[in-house]
Amino acid sequence: MSTEILCLGNVVVDAVGVHVDDWPKEGSLLLFDRVELHIGGCAANTALGLAKMGLRAGLAAKIGNDGLGEFVRSVMKSHGVATQQLVVSKDKRDSTSYSFIMVPKSGDRRIYHTLGANGTYGPADLAPNAFKGVKWLAVQGLSLLPKLTGADLAQVLKAARKAGAKTAGDTALNNRLADWGPLFKGCYEHFDVFFPSEEEAHRIAGNRPAKDICKYFRDQGVRIAGVKLGSKGCALMTDDGYEEIPIYKVKAIDTLGAGDSFMAGLLAGLLLGKNSFEAARLGNATAAHCVQAVGATTGIPKLSKILALAKKRA
Repeated sequence: MSTEILCLGNVVVDAVGVHVDDWPKEGSLLLFDRVELHIGGCAANTALGLAKMGLRAGLAAKIGNDGLGEFVRSVMKSHGVATQQLVVSKDKRDSTSYSFIMVPKSGDRRIYHTLGANGTYGPADLAPNAFKGVKWLAVQGLSLLPKLTGADLAQVLKAARKAGAKTAGDTALNNRLADWGPLFKGCYEHFDVFFPSEEEAHRIAGNRPAKDICKYFRDQGVRIAGVKLGSKGCALMTDDGYEEIPIYKVKAIDTLGAGDSFMAGLLAGLLLGKNSFEAARLGNATAAHCVQAVGATTGIPKLSKILALAKKRA
């Protein structure tokens, strides 16, 4: 069976340290409770989340020719994620991307990250028939994919639409990126959905309220323009108006992957034919399950359970 939602972008191996509440001084050592190895990266997280829900998801990304890359492929396959578009870098200098994630008792994590093979992933890594049968293409981790910006990104989006897919995009933080403008030059009009986090949206559109950010993206040509607002939920604007949707209140253990889980729920809702606002509620419900367990996708259950939560107004 063909892939319904193809998640294209970054894949990372996450070493999650629990609990890391302090920093060691240079030359010293501090103990923490435990470390867990998980798959991370926006595209990989969303693909895994969709697969755990029971949907047909695929991953288009690049890994290194190393043990971490084999770990990625093994985990993806074990959860039923299609990996035909998961390519191995031919450059021996490209390791699989890696993050060390420090989770304190508060649950609000810090991350050290290296781009690895994600840094060289671009349109040339896609197979000619990559989008055949795909209903939604989600391009994720933008700003951490230096070879997938501007004209190159537009090329991928146009190819997906030509093949009959709808397109969605979101971003990730990059502390080394000073100017975010060129990333999306000539791209917005090719996005059906564009949904960055609030901090990332401020770097693109300036420090303005969520409604004004959504309007900014709509004015650029995005059909469903949204902002993930963290503990405040999300905001989105479509042809049918503007709405801010609160979170479902749960005990958060680890916020890692909450935004990616939101995207999984949003895309699942749109695939099911829900309107944009109901799909966003499903996104919030998926994120609510995510944050109740350690790891970016550990807490995501079958779609039926998420749909049941989404029926409750937050």
